[in-house]
Amino acid sequence: MKTKKAKKIKIVIVDVDGVLTDGTIGYGNYNDDYRRFHVQDGFGFVLLSKAGIKSAIITSKTSKAVQRRAKELKINMVCQKTDKKLIVFNKILKKYKLKSEQACYIGDDLLDLAVLNVAGFAVTVPQACDDIQHCVDYVTAKDAGYGAVREAIEFILKAQNKWDDLVKKYS
Repeated sequence: MKTKKAKKIKIVIVDVDGVLTDGTIGYGNYNDDYRRFHVQDGFGFVLLSKAGIKSAIITSKTSKAVQRRAKELKINMVCQKTDKKLIVFNKILKKYKLKSEQACYIGDDLLDLAVLNVAGFAVTVPQACDDIQHCVDYVTAKDAGYGAVREAIEFILKAQNKWDDLVKKYS
């Protein structure tokens, strides 16, 4: 069932804290926070792009670090400082003329619940709260901030038979 859902995906949308990061937020001396990102998650976004699949971020916080990382990875759309994630999710789908069953959403907490309930392929991480773990199609084996997003991306690319061709480009 989850492979069938993953085959339809044309966009991967992720939360940041507790998904792309381990959920820890650090504060520096200059009124900016910092985030730690895993390089494999980042390269997963590169692979998505090469496979013709769009990407986006929806996060409830605002962070220069997130904006910078998204720009480096050429993530198609970044929506920060929103607790109305379902509204933003629907705007992203409308912009790219996609249906909810064509979207993968990766989230970990209650702010993500409404989106996970409508996404075509709902994914979470092992650290997610119980309410989230019980409503998704796939729980990653890897932890948040340590390759979980890359794992989900690989699952999608393999389900769509795009993985082997991408790997060959690096052989």
